[in-house]
Amino acid sequence: MTTPFPYSILAQSFGLAVLHSLWQIALIWVFFRGATTLFQKRHQWVYLASLVAMGMSAVWFLYTLFEGFSRISEASAATITNAPMELLTPTTTIPETAPFVQQTSWMEASAAWLANHSQQIGWVWGICVALLWLRLLGGWWLTQRLRRMHVTLPEPTFTETCRRLRNKLKINSLVTLLESPHVREPLTLGFWKPLILFPAGMLMQLTPAQVEALLLHELAHIRRFDYLVNLIQLALETCFFYHPLFWLISREARVRREFCCDDVVLRHTNDPMLYARTLTNLQISIVHLSTQFTMNATGKNRFTERIMRIAGINPRRENKPSLFLIMMLPLGLALCSWWPTQAEEPILFPTETYVQPAADTLPPAKSAQPGKAAKPKELAQPATSGDDETPGVKAAIEAVRMNVFYIGVDNPVRVAVPGIQAKDLKVEIIAEGATISGSNGNYNVRVSTPGSALIRVSHVKNGKVELVSEQKYRVKRIPDPAIRMGENSGGKVTKEHLLSNNKVLAMLQNFDFDAECKVIGYEVTVLPKGGDPTTYTARSSEIPTAAIESIQSLSGDGDAVFFDDIKVMCPGDMAPRNVGGMAYKLIR
Repeated sequence: MTTPFPYSILAQSFGLAVLHSLWQIALIWVFFRGATTLFQKRHQWVYLASLVAMGMSAVWFLYTLFEGFSRISEASAATITNAPMELLTPTTTIPETAPFVQQTSWMEASAAWLANHSQQIGWVWGICVALLWLRLLGGWWLTQRLRRMHVTLPEPTFTETCRRLRNKLKINSLVTLLESPHVREPLTLGFWKPLILFPAGMLMQLTPAQVEALLLHELAHIRRFDYLVNLIQLALETCFFYHPLFWLISREARVRREFCCDDVVLRHTNDPMLYARTLTNLQISIVHLSTQFTMNATGKNRFTERIMRIAGINPRRENKPSLFLIMMLPLGLALCSWWPTQAEEPILFPTETYVQPAADTLPPAKSAQPGKAAKPKELAQPATSGDDETPGVKAAIEAVRMNVFYIGVDNPVRVAVPGIQAKDLKVEIIAEGATISGSNGNYNVRVSTPGSALIRVSHVKNGKVELVSEQKYRVKRIPDPAIRMGENSGGKVTKEHLLSNNKVLAMLQNFDFDAECKVIGYEVTVLPKGGDPTTYTARSSEIPTAAIESIQSLSGDGDAVFFDDIKVMCPGDMAPRNVGGMAYKLIR
């Protein structure tokens, strides 16, 4: 017999470790499920138990690997020196024609067959892990690029809020807050120099209370070193890619991690329903997104549980034993067989990366030629002029209603230049798909693409055009409307009060334009206390008749009604937008 190549011995050792890990992780999972059932409502304890379970799986795997490598090396050395047969370990290749194999049970024969093919299993495992590691490193590199790709500093008020909350949570490391057009949800990067990224424009669309709630959630991740733990978790998932029970443990860790961060937010906020609605809005917009380095739980069922827990709704559940757990219990009686157990594959939820279109290149300007008219009213403050403006002359450019141009509505603008008549002014707008019209110093701007727009004022004299001043404005779509039923947008209400409003309304708050958003559809989920939920689909703003009848049948004491996936159309929208949902708890 020839001396086996050292890499072959290592491959056989890995193969045996993989085979043994099938029953080892299954046994760890049984105890983990017991701990989860015992401490179901203590999320920090369950989270620590999941980390311990994953760590024990790795340690047990390494112990089996080193122990197997030692035994196989000794067996190989004994074979080379013509040692007696009784010195060889059971891991030595067994001829299929040996008489004693035919007298063994099917389980022992299967175990012997797996041991004889452990080398091939080890090679396959090693190749798969190497490919998955390359994929994991590529994803990590792409994620790190977000630190530098088109990031911008937010308004100083948000930076100060982040600093204040960091001190409140007693975080010693410096935390940087930036905005990026390449993310669609707030996320945290890094553990040595942590960075919080918000989608570009989101901070301006949220209320201060919503911004604080989301910042508290991300800062809680930083305080708990969740980013570092998540990296280690991803590495272990790569090594145990073949074991569905390990994925179940890992997924439970991610869910409990978010629960723990939610608890931190709830300890520092006075409006849990506001935080629940904010998370619902984010969840609806990212339900089909995926990056391995995102720490948010995206499972639909567990997300509903998370929102209900924040809202203070605790539906009664039937105390039925887990069928899967019952099927796994006999495994503890047959540890010596290490027969691989099949398990249901866990559901993995993908996400995507949202990239907001940039408006770096400005198209040719469109101008509004002024006509004969009286001098416009004097404006409060003139805009800062450019470097090429007419010396000594400044133009006052004022957006009449808001200092932002909104898509889909008329944006009035007033322009005046001291000492120059309106008929001698040329007013242009530089932005993709933008137009400007009007005269006498009063103009109307229509925009169609998010980004920025430049208002340029020039003086036309003797056929020559001289730049007077220019002003840059942000271009945004109409903000998401507030969703209401009557005067409420969620919380505790009576059944009669809920039924008295049979429409879901979309209200634009603090928006000084003549615009109206229409609700075109949503889902209504009726959850009786201690019962199963029923979902109805609405195709307009009115509640479906079947949903009204289901709500009428509720007792009105602890029941819950959810309005999810609410779709609205606002002026300038090319497609419906999801604006979140509402959660109601019925009381008497």
